[in-house]
Amino acid sequence: MATFYEQKTLRLFEKYGLSDNMRIMLKAFEDFKTSRLDEASLGRMIRLSPSNRAALVSTMVKCANIMKDKPKESKHCLNIITGCGDMLEIADKLPKDSGFPGFLKLPPEIRNRIYDMYLHNHKRAPNIIPEPKKGNCSCGPHEPPVYEKFLSVDVALGFTSKHISNEFLSCFYHKRRFHFPCACEMGYHLKNNALLKSALNHVMFHWCGPQADSGISQLHEMRQLEMMTVVVSKTTSKLLTHREQEIRRFFGGNKRSILNSLPESLGWEELIEIRGLKMVFVEHVNKRKADRRTDEERRSLENILEFYVRRPASDDQ
Repeated sequence: MATFYEQKTLRLFEKYGLSDNMRIMLKAFEDFKTSRLDEASLGRMIRLSPSNRAALVSTMVKCANIMKDKPKESKHCLNIITGCGDMLEIADKLPKDSGFPGFLKLPPEIRNRIYDMYLHNHKRAPNIIPEPKKGNCSCGPHEPPVYEKFLSVDVALGFTSKHISNEFLSCFYHKRRFHFPCACEMGYHLKNNALLKSALNHVMFHWCGPQADSGISQLHEMRQLEMMTVVVSKTTSKLLTHREQEIRRFFGGNKRSILNSLPESLGWEELIEIRGLKMVFVEHVNKRKADRRTDEERRSLENILEFYVRRPASDDQ
């Protein structure tokens, strides 16, 4: 039987006026014969596409008429008719396995949709608050249960197998916004969870803490990160950058008036060095957790972050 490439070289598709669907099916049949496509996949291509099945039937009729009018073309036409018949036989064959197929045999799009339904991923889904690590820092936690109710997320599906775990957790990390009570806590989780760091798409954190600089610097390597929400408060500028500390050793008397300014806060340099984000937001802290800054400061910080962090990742200016 002639191969697909022989038929293509002889320009039989143009000569016989075969449709695009027929060309696709002949290529798929060639892949099936060379074990690059399994029988089940070939059968689905025909069963799930009425146009593909119709192309096979019409091609058989067309080749039969060509054989009748041009007996010299019988060899090539017979090969095509035989191939069409074999494909229709495969499509009509009952599957060997009965029941629902194995979960990992489903297309990735369907598996991701199942993960979304399991995790309740939607636009208005609540923020994810990772379990705090005791002793990591002395920063204030999220709102206590007296004021805000925390709902746990069932991730038991992620422990069924290693392959499902990677897919499931990647979907979870990528489609939900993770809210950290401080930059220290964020840095701890990103440093110790490689999958979270490689899949996280939207992060939200309170800019504060003695490890704010190292925590924020973890975001520099996350090229898949698209959105960032920074929460500011008067606690943000409680600790100063190393450069500012050195300056105040000698010019402390002249710097008192700007003691609480954001550009001198620990983590400032690391924050404006982030690149490649699509969206950035700045929000006030909850009043019950810390004292708020002015609306002017919040807006000014949001403007400067939009200027810097939305630059391309390759922009080193």
